[in-house]
Parts: sequence; C-alpha cells; structure tokens
Amino acid sequence: MKHKFDSLFGAIADDGWFPSPAHVMRRAAILDAFGSYPPGRLLEVGCGAGRLLVDWHKLGHSGQAVDPDPEARAIAAACTKVFEADFEVLEHPTRDLFDYIVATEVLEHLEEPDVILQEWLRHLRPGGIFLSTVPAFRALWGKSDEWAGHVQRFEPQDYRSLLENAGLTVLKMRLYGYPIGNGLRMLGNLASLMKMRQRTRTLGREEATYASGRERRLENRLAPLMQSLPTRMLLRSAIRLQRAFDRGHGLLVIAHKPLNSAAHDGGM
Repeated sequence: MKHKFDSLFGAIADDGWFPSPAHVMRRAAILDAFGSYPPGRLLEVGCGAGRLLVDWHKLGHSGQAVDPDPEARAIAAACTKVFEADFEVLEHPTRDLFDYIVATEVLEHLEEPDVILQEWLRHLRPGGIFLSTVPAFRALWGKSDEWAGHVQRFEPQDYRSLLENAGLTVLKMRLYGYPIGNGLRMLGNLASLMKMRQRTRTLGREEATYASGRERRLENRLAPLMQSLPTRMLLRSAIRLQRAFDRGHGLLVIAHKPLNSAAHDGGM
C-alpha cells in the first residue's frame, strides 16, 4: 500500500501498521478538541507508531516525539520522513521547553503516573497546554487492557485530581466513544483475546505495552473491510454521535500549566 493521508484514518504508510477502530474514534475526539489551538512546539510522549505526528504537522506544529520502544521509534521516524512531518523521534526529550505536551494512552501503563507526569511537565513552558487521553472507569477493565499491558483505568475525578496535584488547571474534560464506540470496545476485547492467543509466548507488562503500539496483524487483515464504504459510513456516524454525548469508555483532558508554575526548568 502506497503511503497516503486519509481524512478518517489519518496517515497510512506501507509499514504494516493500520489503525484500529478505537484509534480512529480517539483520533477524531482529539482533533475535535485540539484542532483549533495555534501552531507551536509540541512534544508527544509515548508516540508509538507516530501516526498522530502527521496530524500535528498538518495542524502546523513541530517538535519532538519520544518512545521507549526502539521498534516503535523506527516506525515513527519512517512515518515522519515519508510524510515530511517536522518532528524528531527520540528515546528521551532534549532539554527544550514546549508549548504543548501530548500523551495519548500512556499514563494507564505506568505504576507511578504522578511521578512520570511531573517529569514530563518540566518540559512544558508556563502557560503551555497538556493534552491526554486515558481509558476510563475501572469497571470496564477487559481483555484489551490486559493485552495492552495496562496497569489501570481511571475514574474521571481521580484523573482530574492527578493532574491538579501536578499543578495543572483542567480546561476541558470529556468522555468519548458513546454509543457506537462502546460496542466497538467490546469487539476490541474479543480481538485482543484473539491476539493474545496468537502470541507465541506470554509477554511481560513492558513487552505488552510496547507491542500494543505497533502490533497490527489483525488490523492489517481487516484493512480492506475497514476501508470499505459501509464501514467508513459506520465510523463516521460513530464519530458524529460521540460528539453529541459526554459519555463513553475513553477520557480526554486538556489542561493548562499556570504562568506562575515552579516546575519549568526543562530538566529530567
């Protein structure tokens, strides 16, 4: 498949990575919430295959992306190159300060999200914006969480407290995915069970975390169906519906770092 940018699926490259329905729904929610912010220097932490970097580039942003997984970094770097996105892909950020920090589906993988969040925020300039998504509600724990190496799902108020304790001011908090996305999540649990059965060995949590960012064998097999007209219509309907409801299985938050914040030395 030759690389192309699709309005629904985002960046599609010839590298064996195709988005899941969950990614499509989450990407739409993110762009709805963040698309109007002015261009700036942006740091994405836990960038995985780097597909959102192309969206950030199209919105006028540039900057850096980091991920601990060398295989994911290689995929992300190749993606930024083929789409000419102005982002460096690194293992760790440099000492720069950024206007925006983005972390989508990252904090749920961490045993001490409060500690890591403080480290990230040292790279956010005072007045900067932090955008994040996490899976919502402990009661919704399922096979997709297990497959991805999650530690937890977040209750909305607990997540708000986590961000406020880190010195951020929450500007926007919303749930997304309802109603069709909730059904897609149940299919995602089934798909995750199939993926775990296909693995040749049981992965540790760190390995599962890395694999969740780049393992797309099932999605690749389903890509022709995903790109068919009926499925595209279903996904677009799902996106329109999720805009209308502050309900769902995913949590999106935009927060602000106050101008008087002390944690802005740019160090790690």
